[in-house]
Amino acid sequence: MRRRVAYLVLPILLLAAGIGWLLRGGSGPGPVQLPGRGAHYSVVVALDPSTGPLEARVEIDPAAPAEVSLFGVMPHMGHTTAELAARPENAGRYVARGELFTMPGAWEIGVRVRGAAGTEVIKVNTLVGE
Repeated sequence: MRRRVAYLVLPILLLAAGIGWLLRGGSGPGPVQLPGRGAHYSVVVALDPSTGPLEARVEIDPAAPAEVSLFGVMPHMGHTTAELAARPENAGRYVARGELFTMPGAWEIGVRVRGAAGTEVIKVNTLVGE
C-alpha cells in the first residue's frame, strides 16, 4: 500500500517542483561558469546559456594558446553549430560573439584550442533556456 502511495505522490511532487521552477523564470538570468579540462589545457567558459546571439568568455590555462574557437553540439538531436572564433582580450582570456545555441535544451560546448602543446577539443555541458 505504501508503495502505491509513493508511486502517486512522487510524480505529483516532481511536477509541482517543475511548475514552480518555471513560474520563477527557470534557472534565472546571468552567466554560468563551465569548467573543463583536457590533456594539455584547462578552460572556463562564462556565458548566459540562451538562444540567439551571445557573448562567451573563455579563460585558458596555460595562457599561451594561439587560437581558440567554440561550437555547440546537441547530441540527442544531432545539431551542430558553426565554430565561433574567439579573439584574444589579454593573456589567457578570449571572447567569442555569435549564435552558439539554436534551440533550448541540453548542449555540449566544444572549445577548440590550438597552441604550442597541440590541438585539442575540451567539452563542457550546459542547459540552454529560451
